[in-house]
Amino acid sequence: MHEKLKKIAARTRIIHLVRLPEILRVFLKDEAIGGKLILVAALLALLIANSPLAWVYNEFWEKHLSIGVNNLVVDLSLRHWVSEGLMALFFLVVGLEIKREAVKGQLRQFKSAILPIGAAVGGMVVPAALFVMINHGQPANLEGWAIPIATDIAFALAVINLLGRRVSSSLKVFLLTLSIVDDIGAIMIIGLFYGDGFELPALAAAAVIAASLFFFRFHKHMSLAVFGLAGLAFWLAVYYSGVHASIAGAFLGFLAPFSVQENRYSVAEKLERLVLPISTFVVVPLFAFANLGVKLTLDSLQAPGASYLIWGIILGLFLGKVIGISLVSWILVKLRLASLPENSNWMQVIGVGFIAGIGFTVSVFIADLAFSEKSILIDAAKIAILIGSTASAIFGYFFLRHRKRIKQVLDTEI
Repeated sequence: MHEKLKKIAARTRIIHLVRLPEILRVFLKDEAIGGKLILVAALLALLIANSPLAWVYNEFWEKHLSIGVNNLVVDLSLRHWVSEGLMALFFLVVGLEIKREAVKGQLRQFKSAILPIGAAVGGMVVPAALFVMINHGQPANLEGWAIPIATDIAFALAVINLLGRRVSSSLKVFLLTLSIVDDIGAIMIIGLFYGDGFELPALAAAAVIAASLFFFRFHKHMSLAVFGLAGLAFWLAVYYSGVHASIAGAFLGFLAPFSVQENRYSVAEKLERLVLPISTFVVVPLFAFANLGVKLTLDSLQAPGASYLIWGIILGLFLGKVIGISLVSWILVKLRLASLPENSNWMQVIGVGFIAGIGFTVSVFIADLAFSEKSILIDAAKIAILIGSTASAIFGYFFLRHRKRIKQVLDTEI
């Protein structure tokens, strides 16, 4: 009997090992899974931060970890290891997505790319301008001008997928492309405005590594292992250069060799298959858990200038995004430089504009960089991001779900 049970247990383990990749593929096909995991992690962080276990949570993330040898040592708190180390994998996936869209997708042709590119630019400029208008008398708050520019791809896709057939596939592609261009803008802004000052020798080393990867990207010895080692060296060079190390991942994504030939996996495609599950299931939820543990007290809301900061972020996400995206899209269509996505209308574009106001991951990331020396403003910013993003998600969902009824009411009133 004992031997029989051992055989059954062995068979069960084999079945589980065989089925694991299949289960993983099923999960990754669900584009909403990333948003669902972020939501669970964020809620868990909020619950712990507002419970008697808050001190355990804060002490854990403030513990320091040193990795390196001799003079090449990186010493960061666990929270910063997530933000600067693991988040490089998230930005690597973003860089790979951008590369794929540029080689094979909508960003390859100007005519199909101009609408989401223009809409994304409008969706960055208007929220930033609205934030600056509200906070112009609060110099300490102006560091956070870039917080409302970001769109969280995972959350936005999670909401749009809840609508099923009410949203056309071309509109989903429009939102995805818009979000990718939005990420390009966010990466550039983080690199240019949120560094700690530049160290030229390290920056030169990073440039040499990047140039080497570019010139040898199609060399026959460019394997995944070689690219990975070069990528680690590039991350270290960027870290020591003073630029925020996480965006090294995005540049590596741009530099990864990508094949346009069918039935041939390039380094970029192999890298995406390897890193995407780690980013989706581990990195982004862990980032949300590490950074959204905000204590909901009146102290952060009553800090000097906090109300301006909060309204700047909420209105930037909730109104700035939809105004910028819809306005620029309307201008481009009226000038006949672009056309609306297939099987869509203006009500749907406006609805997508609201959903693009969901700015969890990158908005929180920028808030941490902007107010790294002012923790009370970080808490106020994170509360505002939660409110603005939640309002955008709920309003965008119901707007798209009931757009015909809303249009009838508007036509009757007008």
